[in-house]
Amino acid sequence: MIKLIINATSAELPDLLRLPEIARLVDNGRVSIQSDNVPPADDLSTRQRGRVVFEQRAREHGLEIQATTQPGVTDLLVGGASGYRPVRLICSESARLSLREEWGKSADLILAYVWVLPARPRVFLMSYGEAADVLGESALKTPSFENNGYYTTACTPRRQRAMEHFEDRWEIFEQRSK
Repeated sequence: MIKLIINATSAELPDLLRLPEIARLVDNGRVSIQSDNVPPADDLSTRQRGRVVFEQRAREHGLEIQATTQPGVTDLLVGGASGYRPVRLICSESARLSLREEWGKSADLILAYVWVLPARPRVFLMSYGEAADVLGESALKTPSFENNGYYTTACTPRRQRAMEHFEDRWEIFEQRSK
């Protein structure tokens, strides 16, 4: 196996992918695209890579990040114009949605789903209620959630479409929960 590293900007990438030789490799699923913004997978865990992605994007949106003094549910405090909000990072290498009952105890908590995908990392910012709505009532009635307070699943195309509204929704840090 040979690993080919091409240094290209995101603007150059679409043209590069149209080259017939590259297009064949893409069609055969033999090309992966990784951004320089995320450290190599072998250096950091998925959670660490997700945190790097989240913090970088938050700072790009002018938000301040503080480490939390509350271990457990909250991973970070993120500050915007309306003050600081607690954030729980849920990181995965695939399109997944997880929910823990304990995350619903703080009305101000933001759930940050960070999908560290090869093509491009994605960040979804949601309240507990919004995540529960995307999962649906049937997921919250499973033995896993009812007995253990936890549910996780791969996102179906329907759930992925439902989550699109929450992608890169950084303005949530300018709002306060009701």
